[in-house]
Amino acid sequence: MFVGRIEELKRLTEVIQSPKQENVVIYGRRRIGKSELIKHAIGQCGLPYLYYQAKETSEADNVESLSKLVADQFDLGGATFSSMEAVLAFLFDRSATPFVFVIDEYPYLRLLSDGLDSVLQNQIDQKKHSKLKLVLLGSFIDVMKDVLESSRPLYGRITLSLFLSELHYQEAAAFYPDVSNETKLQYYAVFGGVPYYNQLIDPTRSFEDNVCRLIIDDRGTLNDFVELFLSKELRKIQNANAVLETIATGKRRFGDMLDKLQPMFSSAQLAIVLENLMRMDLIQKTTPINEPKTSKKTYYEIKDNFVRFHYRYVFKHSSKRSVLDPKTFYELFVEKDFHTLYVPFVFERIAMDYLVTQNKKGAIRPPFLDIGKLWYDNPKTRTNGEFDVVALRQDGYVVYEAKYTSAPVTDAVVEEEVRQLSDCRVEYVQLGFFSKSGFALSYPQKYDLITLNDLYAAKTMHSTHLQKGQS
Repeated sequence: MFVGRIEELKRLTEVIQSPKQENVVIYGRRRIGKSELIKHAIGQCGLPYLYYQAKETSEADNVESLSKLVADQFDLGGATFSSMEAVLAFLFDRSATPFVFVIDEYPYLRLLSDGLDSVLQNQIDQKKHSKLKLVLLGSFIDVMKDVLESSRPLYGRITLSLFLSELHYQEAAAFYPDVSNETKLQYYAVFGGVPYYNQLIDPTRSFEDNVCRLIIDDRGTLNDFVELFLSKELRKIQNANAVLETIATGKRRFGDMLDKLQPMFSSAQLAIVLENLMRMDLIQKTTPINEPKTSKKTYYEIKDNFVRFHYRYVFKHSSKRSVLDPKTFYELFVEKDFHTLYVPFVFERIAMDYLVTQNKKGAIRPPFLDIGKLWYDNPKTRTNGEFDVVALRQDGYVVYEAKYTSAPVTDAVVEEEVRQLSDCRVEYVQLGFFSKSGFALSYPQKYDLITLNDLYAAKTMHSTHLQKGQS
């Protein structure tokens, strides 16, 4: 089942269907859908292709394996090639008509075949008559970024570079379209936007059953997937598991992490690990929109919901999981925290994603110039913290509150929000609310009100314009 990637698919098919030689790089974490995307694009274009999965063996073994595929593709009998350069030269020469050649996990081949980037550069530069469509896929993000660097041989020769991140929460919902929107949110909170995880969900089963069956059961398909899929990426980063667990359980600022992880880490060592995890696209660094980028109020978040779920619940209680049945483990160590803290946190994140998506589509008028969290200091209570979701317009802040509760947002909730904003001396031009359970307000027209159902519906226009000072 191929879901989403509409824009990426459009750009990829345009390149594949062009009348000239093209070079494409597609990269992103494992199981993010790189292979499925290129296969789907090739299928739509209907071009002949050769797909090679590079192996972690030796250059000679890869040359032999690729030689067999090329020989079969072009009816060469038992012909073999002496080197990777010879294989590539043949493919460039034989592509007088459009032909797609895909190398999956290009970093393996690049490591084994010395100077492979330069070999490709020479073929691209010398065989301009060729109509070969060369596609390089890779899961090692730092390696693939290096391929694209200005100091590298392939710089300036890549026609299209695509970095694949997770599917948007609305796209992920296509894997379970007939469940309630609340259940869609719960599935997204666990499985995120990685296609591989989502395709394993059985929508005819309950949410709890899918989580227990796929993740908590030690025979489940995904029970140890995080360790397996991260093993190669994390093996060069000492104590990365400890950092990920610390972030997943709520210690997200550098100082808080350092306090918890000492003496395992020095400040410099922690900074290096965080930088490496960001390069791998596992975590992101975020600063409140009313703070400078160098602010100590900057915090770190795990980007992948599935990885966060694993480190918050499964990794943390792994020894207990080995002696409990999955349902009991879920009831004891997941259920209460998941529904009262974890899902509301994800609700805030998709509320922000919703605003970003609508804003990029031009559906919000007047448009937002920035969207994020807003830091506050409350001099009355001598406390500080963040407002959930805040957008910046040219005329000031639009402050949202995300309420994931069983009760609707009432006048009392609005009054409390207004009081807190006043106490914190936050000036704003409009208030808005995201609510799982709707609204029971005397004057709903005064606020920007968005329900959980709205988050999963297609909206064409979203106006946030009110008179300044209305609340």
